[in-house]
Amino acid sequence: MKKPWLSMMAGLMTLFIGQASATTGFSEINNELFDKAHLKNVTEPGTLSYVYRKDSFLEGNREDTIEVEVTNIRNTGRADTHFRFFTDNYNRPYEDRPNQQGNGVFVLYLEYDISEMERLTSGDRRYFQRKIRWAFAEGADKKAVEIDYNGKKVPGYQYTVQPYLNDPQRSRFALYEGKYYIFTMSEEIPGEIYQVRTIVPDGRTWQEGEQPLVDESITFVGFEPMAE
Repeated sequence: MKKPWLSMMAGLMTLFIGQASATTGFSEINNELFDKAHLKNVTEPGTLSYVYRKDSFLEGNREDTIEVEVTNIRNTGRADTHFRFFTDNYNRPYEDRPNQQGNGVFVLYLEYDISEMERLTSGDRRYFQRKIRWAFAEGADKKAVEIDYNGKKVPGYQYTVQPYLNDPQRSRFALYEGKYYIFTMSEEIPGEIYQVRTIVPDGRTWQEGEQPLVDESITFVGFEPMAE
């Protein structure tokens, strides 16, 4: 029997990607996340490594790891991907995704985030899916950033959305109404996805330096070529 999160991943990919391609009228964040060839700068088989961190006043803190194994790289820049998403009892055994141009780690993290929203609020995950997709369609706040990578500063961009702000059903998940989703990307980073971060503010708004209720993220920490 297929695990529910495996089916969920397929549904989430269809929900997002089926309506997000680089076409006139689609937002920049849609195009950057769903149509960009993130794996084009991975030129040899190896593993993209990410660290997961959760700092929470609500449930305590946790750290873990995520790995994306990239193999069978084509001349087109496409590759096969295998995921090791969390460890031990937290492991989520997602299916391999062959012949990919995009880095699916952010989609899996969104799937995890949506399942957590469902758990924490007793809400409907499909509703949270739609709210995130609509937020992407409307566009994101964007700013240029510098990222520390391999001992130097590299340029990147950060996209921020708040899918649930002023939501008509916000009374059902009031604590999360102001939740931020922050995507930091750079073409200088293998796989291009540097960080996906969510912030639950202590109020409706938050800015860097303020203490949120929950600060949760995955952050790229390195690429390890596969041993020959």
